[in-house]
Amino acid sequence: MNKESQFNSLSLQFPAETKVFYHNGGYRAIWLGNEALTADLFRLLKQSPGFGLDQNDYQQALPVLTNTQAYRMVGKEDSIFAELRCTDAALHFIHDVLYGNIAPATGYNGLNYFPACYDIAALLQYAVAANQLSSLPAVIEPRAPEYAAMKEKIVRYSQMISDSAFKEVKIVSTKADSANKPLLTKLFQLGFIDSARQILTDSVLKTKVKGVQKFFNLLSDGVLRSTTMEAFNVPMAARLRELNYALNTIRWLSCIKQSKKIIVVNIPSATLLVYDDGKVVLESKIIVGKRSTPTPLLNSTVTEVVLYPYWMVPHSIATKELLPSIKRNIGFIDANGYQVINRLGEIVDHYKIDWAALSASDFPYMIRQSTGCDNALGLVKLNFYNPYSVYLHDTPNKSLFGLNKRYFSHGCMRVEKAMDLARFVLKNNSIAIDTLSEKGCLQNQSPVIVPADENIPVFVLYNTAWVDSAGRVSFSEDIYRKNQFLTKSSGVSY
Repeated sequence: MNKESQFNSLSLQFPAETKVFYHNGGYRAIWLGNEALTADLFRLLKQSPGFGLDQNDYQQALPVLTNTQAYRMVGKEDSIFAELRCTDAALHFIHDVLYGNIAPATGYNGLNYFPACYDIAALLQYAVAANQLSSLPAVIEPRAPEYAAMKEKIVRYSQMISDSAFKEVKIVSTKADSANKPLLTKLFQLGFIDSARQILTDSVLKTKVKGVQKFFNLLSDGVLRSTTMEAFNVPMAARLRELNYALNTIRWLSCIKQSKKIIVVNIPSATLLVYDDGKVVLESKIIVGKRSTPTPLLNSTVTEVVLYPYWMVPHSIATKELLPSIKRNIGFIDANGYQVINRLGEIVDHYKIDWAALSASDFPYMIRQSTGCDNALGLVKLNFYNPYSVYLHDTPNKSLFGLNKRYFSHGCMRVEKAMDLARFVLKNNSIAIDTLSEKGCLQNQSPVIVPADENIPVFVLYNTAWVDSAGRVSFSEDIYRKNQFLTKSSGVSY
């Protein structure tokens, strides 16, 4: 076996970077002859849980680090292989601290985004030369407040779960009083009281339960109804996995957030964040798809804003939801501002159509809703290419934004601050939005397409643990039942 084959047989995670590291360092060994350095690396890898990382990812280096003398005694070749494994593990750890250990799951990857804004071989070289390996994570970790808030929760939960006295509990009683010991234990584990033995009055305990309900994005009334009980009884180990996944999503986004304006939609929390120069400049509630018509996971680029958009009713909605109403009363079309379009793109007289003869399998028309105050898309729509025909848009029905759980759409994303979002995308053409705001809802106004100032990436992600612009961490319902799949085997591992 030649040297290249032997090198490949090691199954290193970062072989190219390992080669660069030793080439730039004059091919000198750094680990096996330096007990202090290997001890620093060993301690870092053992601290992986506190960084939201999996210690098992670096497992092949740990035996080497615990007994470097044994490898030197076996022979030169074994020493070289052990040395390379340590370097690979160090590079792997640095990569994961910077970019996360998994790319978020997605259905459509229109950006082909891959975070690579740092030279990890050069970072390791610097840390070794300056004897600063142990402090390197603190230097390279993202500076964003959402990262710090998420990591703080991870550190706390990790330490608690690893404690020998820790035990998962289940709340069965719906009484919010001090006699409900599992409730007190959960409040302590979640960080809402200082001790599970703390004595609380009923009023204080109810306030604490309200705080946890906000933490879970639930109705905050202090009542232990079924939804609250279900959220309380998610095991702490599962909550930690949700936090780890979200933290690594934040890391994965860190490079593109530094270089571009981006829009980030998180489905479970039904929220939208806009970043400019790495900072949140706009936050909005949104409405996403219900479980039967989920919003797809994707990343793409916003290319245009449509003022006064038509709503081109999808075929499934037209035939399954509108057609039965039209058959019962043809006046339904006029009452809702719909138009019927034939295959030639012409508006046809809907009173001359034999609606009774039509069905989902025989429906040679398209239905569109005219522009105006009642249009389902409101006054603006933001387009980005994707194979699902979904987009970000305004809505005339603002009342649903007052709810904690906002899963009502057929897949598109309704934005509470749609006008602000459109103004951000059209910053250099804000007169278009100002004019729209002044004119308001014009009936039957022809759509106006305005190109975006620049192509702004949009990410539609799925994290049941997430954080808002103020750095507040919260958990949301796993509405699409994806948490069981959001592991390294479902995302894109590096």
